[in-house]
Amino acid sequence: METRQTPTNGRLFWRGLSRACAVCGQRRLTRRLIALSDACPRCGFRFERQPGHFLGAVIMSTIVTFGLILITILAGVWVLWPDVDALRLSIVPLAIAVIVPPALHPTCKTLWVAIDLMMRPLDPGEAVGDLISEEGAAKKR
Repeated sequence: METRQTPTNGRLFWRGLSRACAVCGQRRLTRRLIALSDACPRCGFRFERQPGHFLGAVIMSTIVTFGLILITILAGVWVLWPDVDALRLSIVPLAIAVIVPPALHPTCKTLWVAIDLMMRPLDPGEAVGDLISEEGAAKKR
């Protein structure tokens, strides 16, 4: 049985950023608003390759969120100086803390899958769903 080749690093990174399957490029991988499917419906690639796989995605989301909070606090101090009011200073960072993590979660997960594939290419048989259907269609012809 033929196995799928891992795409180039640039393609993997773009697919991760655009919330597509890193292996085949399939879009619409989320269920509801923020829940990523367990596997790609086209190629069958399981996104969580091992237990704890998405820890990197959580770390990426945390770093981006804290970075945005830090930037808004520094900008708020700069804008409000010299009359810095803690209540007015905290409104935007609190909104970021509530909104950004769930909004970024699916993108961080697909990006982390792409980064993981850059470090550890596909194992044989890891993503073969569309190859099986293509081989079956070719045999029927």
